[in-house]
Amino acid sequence: MLKIGIDLGGHTISAAAAETDGGALRFVSRAERATPSSRSIGDVVGCLAGVVRELAGGQTVQAVGVGIPGFVDLKRKKIIRLTNFHSLENIEFASLLEKGLASSGIHAPVLLENDANCAAIGEGACGAAYGCRDYVVFTLGTGIGSGIVANGRLLSGAHGMAGEAGHMTLTSGRVRCGCGAIGHVEQAASADWLEKDARMAGLPGDFKILWCRRKEPTVAAFIEPALDALSRCIASASVLVDPEVVILSGGMSRAEGLADDLFRRAELYLPVPFRRYFTLKVSQLGSDAALWGALSLPEGECK
Repeated sequence: MLKIGIDLGGHTISAAAAETDGGALRFVSRAERATPSSRSIGDVVGCLAGVVRELAGGQTVQAVGVGIPGFVDLKRKKIIRLTNFHSLENIEFASLLEKGLASSGIHAPVLLENDANCAAIGEGACGAAYGCRDYVVFTLGTGIGSGIVANGRLLSGAHGMAGEAGHMTLTSGRVRCGCGAIGHVEQAASADWLEKDARMAGLPGDFKILWCRRKEPTVAAFIEPALDALSRCIASASVLVDPEVVILSGGMSRAEGLADDLFRRAELYLPVPFRRYFTLKVSQLGSDAALWGALSLPEGECK
C-alpha cells in the first residue's frame, strides 16, 4: 500500500507517493502542480484529489498527509485560517478532501499539519536536524513559517497553533497581515510581501531578481528591513527554545549568501552566552522536507 504526502504551497502543490520498505519510506513517484490561481476551496480540493489519484495509479492508498500553510486545529482535521488564501478558514478540510478522494474510488484517511511543522518533522527524521532533540525550522517563501521540536517532540501548543514565528510582532508595520493582525515578520520578509511592495515601487516583482540586485539603493530599501526582521525573528526563537540548530528551508533559503548574512545579523541580537552555541544551517532536503514530514504524519514514520 502507498502513503501519499502533499505540500500545499501558495504557488505550487508538490506531492509524492511512498511505500514502506523494511520499515523505511521510499519515494516511488511524485507530481507537481500549480496551485489554482483562485485558491478557492473547491478548486484546491479538486486539484489535490486529482494529484492523489494520479500518484495512486490504481493502488490502495493507506493514508494522505497534507502540509497546510496556515493554522490548523488541535485534531488536525480543520483549517482555522490560511493566511495567503482567500476564504479558507474554519473549514473541515480533511473531511472535504476525503470525500473528494472517495468520489474517485480512493478511501483513505487525511491528516493535516502545518507545512513548517511538516518540514521540521522531515528535517529531524532524515535531514539537517537528524539526531537532534531541540531545533527550529524556518520556511521562507510565500509566507514565513516555523516548526519547533523541543525535547524530541513537535511543539503543538494547547490549541495546535504553536510555533508560528512568522506571526511574531517584531516590526512597526501597520499593514494588516493575512492572519488579521499587524506588525508581523511575514509582512516584512516573505517573498509574497516583498514582491508586492517591489512592484508597487516599479521594481521587478521577483525575489530572485531583487536578491541579485540587493546592493542597489532602491532595492536595498526593501531587502535590508526584511533581513533585519528575519534575523530578529531567528534570534528571538533561539532565545526561547535554546536549539541545537536552526534550519532555513523554503525557496528563499536557497538564495546565495542569505544564510551567512542572517547568521551575522542574528548573532548580534543574541545574548552572549547563546552565541557560542548558535548554529544556522540550510535544509539538506530542500523542498522535499515538507513532503517527508507529510508522508510521516499518519504513523510518524520517516527513515
